[in-house]
Amino acid sequence: MSTEKWNRRQILTVTLGVALCLSLAANVYLSANNRRVNAQLGAQRQQALSDVVSAMVDIEVNLQKLMITSGAAQSVSLLGETALLARHVETGLSQLPMRYEGASDAMKFVGQVGQYALSLAVQLSDGSMLSDEDERQLSDMLGACQALNAHLLSVGEKLYAEPVEAVSAIDGDGAMSWPEEAIAGESAIAYPSLIFDGPFSDARTEGQPKGLTGERAAREAAREAAARYAGVDVSRVRDAADSGGPFEAFGFTAQTDAGALSVQVTGVGAHLLWMMPEQAAYAERLSQEECLRRAQEYLAQRGFGEMEPCFVQHYDGMVVANFAAVQDGVLLYPDQVKLQVSMDSGAVVGAECSQFWMNHTLRENLTPAVTEQAARDALSARLTVISSRLCVIPTGTEEKLCWGFEGQYAGTTYWVFVDAHTGEATEILQVADTQDGEMAL
Repeated sequence: MSTEKWNRRQILTVTLGVALCLSLAANVYLSANNRRVNAQLGAQRQQALSDVVSAMVDIEVNLQKLMITSGAAQSVSLLGETALLARHVETGLSQLPMRYEGASDAMKFVGQVGQYALSLAVQLSDGSMLSDEDERQLSDMLGACQALNAHLLSVGEKLYAEPVEAVSAIDGDGAMSWPEEAIAGESAIAYPSLIFDGPFSDARTEGQPKGLTGERAAREAAREAAARYAGVDVSRVRDAADSGGPFEAFGFTAQTDAGALSVQVTGVGAHLLWMMPEQAAYAERLSQEECLRRAQEYLAQRGFGEMEPCFVQHYDGMVVANFAAVQDGVLLYPDQVKLQVSMDSGAVVGAECSQFWMNHTLRENLTPAVTEQAARDALSARLTVISSRLCVIPTGTEEKLCWGFEGQYAGTTYWVFVDAHTGEATEILQVADTQDGEMAL
């Protein structure tokens, strides 16, 4: 072998050796960096869980105090503090990698606790005391809060039993996960029916979804859909925990200019199931009307069809609106989507669509047998009618076509629904004004 060939072989050997060393060094660095990032993520989530549990304990204490309080002013103070704590818990739960079927019920219940506390504070602000019904409702709330907190404490025990470095891991796709078996364990918590986010926002949520259409999506197609729903390029979407139950869904985290959004996309048809900001506190630059307009555009551009706002609130720099589907001019209350719109940018940053996909279908027999005037005549003469609308409302596992009337009596707003086939009053909701908007009781 010539000296020249020998030198070339030596150079190649040295070059390959150097490349191998550099590769090994890079792998060691990346591995150490991943462990550091995982440790930080695990610590953040452990802290979020600790904050949630602490706030839940404070809510329990407040509810117990309310059962024995002797003054209206003290009750109003406790209720106001409970509402703030509930909002803190709701935000904290959204930061935990809970599967949809566990997170949805827990967050909805905690949100309703806060709304109920606010509405009750308004009712007691004139100096009146808690009624027997109020005390029963508070007792039910307390029991559910204790059960939820016990579940969260058991979750914490499982998580804190592991070293922080083991709390999160890098999966095959490079996405970070948490030990979901700890956070997603089934807990038989009987959440009481407290208060509607809006009229009939607690329609059928069990059984087989009527509204899901399309073929089963692959993860990459679902990722592209998640990017579209979050309003970002697909390169800014990474994998997160999936969910099971009646809505099997792919989980993603989308990085937007205003912060990270958790997004769940259904396996069937790659439809938006829910979306939630990990941090929710926005400047209030845009009006409520402008935010509602952008929300309606969002729904139309993403295939939800004709929808109208049926309930609106605002808090944390967001307009939070329930939209119901419309068919032939009839408002379909069971088919609702709840959107959160940033009052800073006008972007939709949150959505809850499970009720829509569970109930949305083409209705038949939307022709009333009772005229609007006949239904109006069935109302109390004490009610001053402001507006009316033909609508479909949920009644247990069934639905009814009704004439819906908005009216006032003694300075309070009511919604009364009269069966459009029998002419009998079916449902009455009282509307309470709070600092965040209206509450339907």
